[in-house]
Amino acid sequence: MADRRGLARIGFRTAGGLVGVAVAVVAVAGATLLPLPDFAIGAPSQTVTPVPADQQRVCPGPLLELAADAGAATRPSAVGEPSFSTDAIGADVRTRSLKPDADTTSPDEAPLLASVTTPQGAKTPPLFAGAQSQNAATQDLAGLTAAACAEPSADTWLAAGSTSLGQTSLVLLSNPSEVDATVDLSIYTETGAVSAPGAASILVPAGSQKVVPLAGLAPSAAAPVVRVRTTGGEVVASMQQSYEVGIQPRGAEIAGATGAPSRQQVIPGVTLGSMAAIEAAQSAEGVGVDYPVVRLLVPGDTDAQVTIGAVGEAGTAAGDSYATTVKAGTVAEVPLQRLKDGSYTITVNSSVPVVAAVRTSVIGAKLRDFAWFSSAQALQKDTLAVMPTGGTAALHIANAGDSDRTVSLEPLAGGATVTLAVPAEGGAHVRLPAGSYRVTGADGLRGSVSLTGDGMTSSFALTPPGPLAAPITVYPN
Repeated sequence: MADRRGLARIGFRTAGGLVGVAVAVVAVAGATLLPLPDFAIGAPSQTVTPVPADQQRVCPGPLLELAADAGAATRPSAVGEPSFSTDAIGADVRTRSLKPDADTTSPDEAPLLASVTTPQGAKTPPLFAGAQSQNAATQDLAGLTAAACAEPSADTWLAAGSTSLGQTSLVLLSNPSEVDATVDLSIYTETGAVSAPGAASILVPAGSQKVVPLAGLAPSAAAPVVRVRTTGGEVVASMQQSYEVGIQPRGAEIAGATGAPSRQQVIPGVTLGSMAAIEAAQSAEGVGVDYPVVRLLVPGDTDAQVTIGAVGEAGTAAGDSYATTVKAGTVAEVPLQRLKDGSYTITVNSSVPVVAAVRTSVIGAKLRDFAWFSSAQALQKDTLAVMPTGGTAALHIANAGDSDRTVSLEPLAGGATVTLAVPAEGGAHVRLPAGSYRVTGADGLRGSVSLTGDGMTSSFALTPPGPLAAPITVYPN
């Protein structure tokens, strides 16, 4: 029988071994779980706020028509003169004409370049905006057009235009810089992406405008969307579209850039008029262009599940909702039926990023016209808005938040400040005389300007300025 002392000795040794193992486990776990001293040294950095850069805005210029001269069927000719309006707070505006691609010798029939210089010592750039309008009434081209004077960009999306029978669409490329710009156009239609050799490496000389007829690149396209990308100088891109049935002009529009692909697009101030007359024309004529529609592009490789909400602004009927599926790489149009006359905020929610815009039509006593409404970016706290001449102008503000907002509109020419109450998840508008207005309290909201008349309509979105003086964090070597 084993000695008790031997057994005890073995037991103590075993226990001691187990205790040692336990201590080792605790030590390793403690080293793993307990925070260790931090000996990292942060990289030296300094935040620098650059001097605000000078600002430029380009107004696209007059309406154009092709084949005015039988000897130069693709050479555009100017049709009349637009009315330009530019303004700034805290700086003087300088203007000059760019060299037009159109056949004209008049500087008033050319794109306009407006610029301001930030005053010395200023920490923020001045508020600066511009717009143009034109009411054409010729035998071949008639309609009201309004367009914002826009900042140059290296990447622009245009959701507008058509090259179907009776439709003429021109891509307007204006280069205000001092270097030539090389432009590539990516064109999508209802049948997919278009392979067009002439859409690549388009040269737009410095200080000039280039006009590209879309029919030469995408013939018989009912619903095109064009992406404009540049190298070298940046350009301001817009789309002129005109429509003619037989020998009767049915409207014209100059559409600016719409929002880049996103899973949500907000299109404020979509104005519908004469819907009863449009319904009657649909029954009698079957002209599909008259119905208001949302044009959608899915630029990626995954189909989009899309929900469209139309919410009436204050004083307008409630609205409606729509759902659809859009195939990847193609353009689709969703009719906005069942809506009444009035103004709406159209919100597009998608499972994948999409590009969106809305087209509306109006039928008057003698004239017909159509308008394109682009998706809008969120505004800053202070914004300058220009109401152009040529029709009844209205400023539209959309509020996607869950709290009511109040926006102040101060006319620069003097007069009483206008207050606009914008309900949560809704929108509102106010009619304003032509002129410039300082918009305060609009941070995070979205806005647009509409111009209407009897058988006339047009629109453009309010766009915040680019980050001209954003702080930069510098890490020295």
